[in-house]
Amino acid sequence: MPRRPLKKKRILLPDSVYKNISVHMLVNRVLKNGKKAVAYKIVYSALKELGEKTQKNPVEVFETALDQISPRVEVRPRRRAGAIQLVPRVLRSRDRAKATALCWVLEGCRKRAGQTMISKLTNEILEAYKKSGYAAKKKDELHKTAVNNAMYARKPQAIFNAITQTTDSQPSQQTGSRQFGRNSKSLI
Repeated sequence: MPRRPLKKKRILLPDSVYKNISVHMLVNRVLKNGKKAVAYKIVYSALKELGEKTQKNPVEVFETALDQISPRVEVRPRRRAGAIQLVPRVLRSRDRAKATALCWVLEGCRKRAGQTMISKLTNEILEAYKKSGYAAKKKDELHKTAVNNAMYARKPQAIFNAITQTTDSQPSQQTGSRQFGRNSKSLI
């Protein structure tokens, strides 16, 4: 049992213009030095420019881009037998995957040079929508690392299934007398 009390998850309210929680999460991550008005201006201008470039709803484009670049697994370093191993595990929470994807988008924006933050953010979201750019490369690198280190996971097959997004719909075949049920007699 943990000595510290468990942290309660903060519930985010949707933003005022688009009524979307993901947009509000993006605003909170663009925020620097407590200037939220500047962050709102950057994000809303970028979304407006994104809508003009794609001729689609900018929030739907942004949500699709986030879904395409959000990772399915995460890799954590663990110390085992004096060595540090990268242990992959499947991300069950969509919020954690979305937060990681948002961080990658903003990291890609900050690495670009010679443009305004509005144009950098627009281009990075557009590239994520097309499955290219910095965030998509980070996702691919993370998945390759997870596959290479899947042997350290508790359930390596779950890692492969999460990455390839295949689910086995076939029931496992049982052998022996168990296949006939608990109350049936065996054929011996």
